[in-house]
Amino acid sequence: MKVSKLGFTLVELLVVIAIIAMLVAMLLPAVQAAREAARRATCQSNMRQLGIALNNYESANAMLPPFFQARDGNDTRIAEGHKGANWLVMLLPFLEEQALHDQWNFGAPASENPVRSAEVAVFKCPTDNFSREGRHCAYAGGGWARGNYGMNVSPCEHGVGGAKRGDGGIGGPNYALRLRRITDGVSKTVAVDELRAGLNPEDLRGSWAMPGLSAGTAAMFGDADVPNACGGNSDDIENCPATGQFGVTSRCMGCFKSEGTGQVAPRSQHAGGVFVMMLDGSVHFISNDVESNALQEACGTPHGVWQAIHTRASADIATIAN
Repeated sequence: MKVSKLGFTLVELLVVIAIIAMLVAMLLPAVQAAREAARRATCQSNMRQLGIALNNYESANAMLPPFFQARDGNDTRIAEGHKGANWLVMLLPFLEEQALHDQWNFGAPASENPVRSAEVAVFKCPTDNFSREGRHCAYAGGGWARGNYGMNVSPCEHGVGGAKRGDGGIGGPNYALRLRRITDGVSKTVAVDELRAGLNPEDLRGSWAMPGLSAGTAAMFGDADVPNACGGNSDDIENCPATGQFGVTSRCMGCFKSEGTGQVAPRSQHAGGVFVMMLDGSVHFISNDVESNALQEACGTPHGVWQAIHTRASADIATIAN
């Protein structure tokens, strides 16, 4: 009696392997999309928590936090040691981070406070791999942990000089606003923009405890007039030559050779745009193609939608929809 042997021929085995490979290739994008959807949801949730914290801070202090504390010197120079706590440090107690707040020495410069190295989950958008992986900034004393959210300082000024003007944002150095100064309306004024973390240790962008435009946005015109602006000189940041991003357009993280930090554009690694949080706590996704007036004279007259939602009292009001 002849016994037949069960099994696969080599051709059949190769066909099965090919089918499995095709199925994996088909499923992988769906898995990646699901993961990114979860990361986006976390990013939105973090911004909402910041909105609640900002409003709780305002309720407790009858004003919003200043952008940062400064004793003297040039406010656009991050490397100077005269600067103290910034707005995110001041929000720590309202984000269930009282212990970190208690460890901060408000009598010392930010660069001498070990808390600057703390990894705070609510300050990170998980889509940003450089922030997520905990790559610290080595500039200005080093040890600066990364974050992805910046205070809207002003769409119409380089640096932080426009904070007291009606077309400024929601705060400035040693300058805290009361809500009655937000005459455009809290639902129509951006409080917080997304930021991308710097691409290497010398890149200061997205350092959450650093006092200055590492944790803020300003001057959204010219070569940085839209979210995720890709110009080679889009961000005017201190220490740009050392970052290797001077004039580089490939990653949309170009920067200008500047002695101070005067212009930082909202950026993210989400496809097609950035999240912004309005002062009422609502979070919106803004397309890279948002209407914008790129003129450099006070952002142009009238403001584009992108500039208008970043002004607090310009009477040039734009409405955005989810």
